[in-house]
Amino acid sequence: MTVNRREILKGALGSSVAIAGLNWSSLQAVATQATQNTLTWIWDIAYQNMNPAASNSAEIYLLGSVYETLLEYKDGKVLPKLATAWERADGGKTWTVKLREGVKFHDGSPLNSAAVKKSFEYTRDLGKGASYLYAGLEHVETPDEHAVIFRFKDVIAFDLVAGAQYGGFVIGPAGIGKGDEWLNQGNAIGTGPYKLAEFQQGKLAVLDKFEDYWGGWESGKFDRVLHPYVAEVSTRIQMIRSGEANICPRIPASQIKSLSALPKMSIENIPSWRSQFYCINTQKYPTDNLKFRQALLHLWDHESVLKDIFHGIAKKSVGPVVSSLWGHGTYDVGTYDPQKALLLLEESGIPKKDWKIKALYYAGNQEQIDSIELFRANAEAVGLEVELDLEQVTTAYHSKVRSPETTGHLNAMITWPGYPSPQEPLGVWKTEQNPVWNFSYYHDEEYDRLLGEGFKLEGVDRDAAEKVYIAAQDRLMQNAVGIFYADVNRVAAYSSDIKGMDQANNPAYEWFSLYSLSR
Repeated sequence: MTVNRREILKGALGSSVAIAGLNWSSLQAVATQATQNTLTWIWDIAYQNMNPAASNSAEIYLLGSVYETLLEYKDGKVLPKLATAWERADGGKTWTVKLREGVKFHDGSPLNSAAVKKSFEYTRDLGKGASYLYAGLEHVETPDEHAVIFRFKDVIAFDLVAGAQYGGFVIGPAGIGKGDEWLNQGNAIGTGPYKLAEFQQGKLAVLDKFEDYWGGWESGKFDRVLHPYVAEVSTRIQMIRSGEANICPRIPASQIKSLSALPKMSIENIPSWRSQFYCINTQKYPTDNLKFRQALLHLWDHESVLKDIFHGIAKKSVGPVVSSLWGHGTYDVGTYDPQKALLLLEESGIPKKDWKIKALYYAGNQEQIDSIELFRANAEAVGLEVELDLEQVTTAYHSKVRSPETTGHLNAMITWPGYPSPQEPLGVWKTEQNPVWNFSYYHDEEYDRLLGEGFKLEGVDRDAAEKVYIAAQDRLMQNAVGIFYADVNRVAAYSSDIKGMDQANNPAYEWFSLYSLSR
């Protein structure tokens, strides 16, 4: 994720609350301009790149209600969305899609085959975000108004890719015509249930319902959504407690019990595809030594972390891929055993004077912070010195972790798949000349080959693809590339009068569906 905390919320609640330049009374005025049925959804992430063809980060939380994909993945099945039917041919190289009729973009223009062609070619040619998914797209044909034929160079699981939360959104032709910068600034033309009515980077987003949405509108659904950036966790908790906010995701695990006891408060705590771990730098001394890396796995106290830090909102990881996603392997990710860790450190041959490592991480995730502090205490008990390097701003963290000179031996990571496949979480360890997400600095040609093979196989033989992906995971585990410690649930505190939270959550997507909510 990419988080900018340069703009922060300061002050007490009430009319004196200043949200990055907006006081709370003026925010309430924005809420009542259209309707009384307004949802206030507070968040601690200041979005950066709002172009859905370029973004592959936290902007998805907002964009998921503005744009839509051709298909949708839910409960292990591919379902229709903007497309009503799809057919594979040529061994998985050609896909014919039938579009839903009567769909409009937010500017009133129709969803048709020409618009879909333009959107997918734009995403491919822009070369950003998840464009690599469409790198093999050679031709897009439009035989009629509502039929699109996608022709790829190689076999592809386009039914999965077309439901991707990164790179899969259909963008209105007029928006594409205005260019990358226009979209990046928070302008949007999609087909989703909500229009992006206002966007102030690092301050506020406002969503208004799209009257002509093809799904229709039932009584009680929200007409307007206020989405202010509220950096301080204590302020977010106060706001949700007082009722001045209706939904507060990403609440600290330690707050769940007290919030759930409030009479007008509910807690959503359901599984997701989110994985939390530390990449172990395989190229930086002394963690370039395999036994040294293996020793670190036995200094992580999984039981205490899950019980005393996550408080029931996570379960122990089974490996690099969450257990609820197809194609995952099942591994012993490490058992807390200081004596075994000490033995491995000694067997590594690294002089004891060099038993020093740096853990690089960022603010905003209290469980991550508490976990690494416990790890440091465990490590120091066996003579391993751990320097904790906390970055307050995630953009600064990314700048530091991506540089070989400033990166850590342990680098914090939270991932979720961009589309329903192990390809995405495993892509973290693909060889990168200039690391973007490979914070383990891992280089393995055979691993890269296995990922490429899995990508091709998942389009024609899911069982064969699964075996290849597990073989790739085997290599990661054998090489101790990370400390995998938590498959984290999606947690949100929300006002009890809000209905539909169970329907709003789909583990395959990071956002929750605002359209599913009502009062």
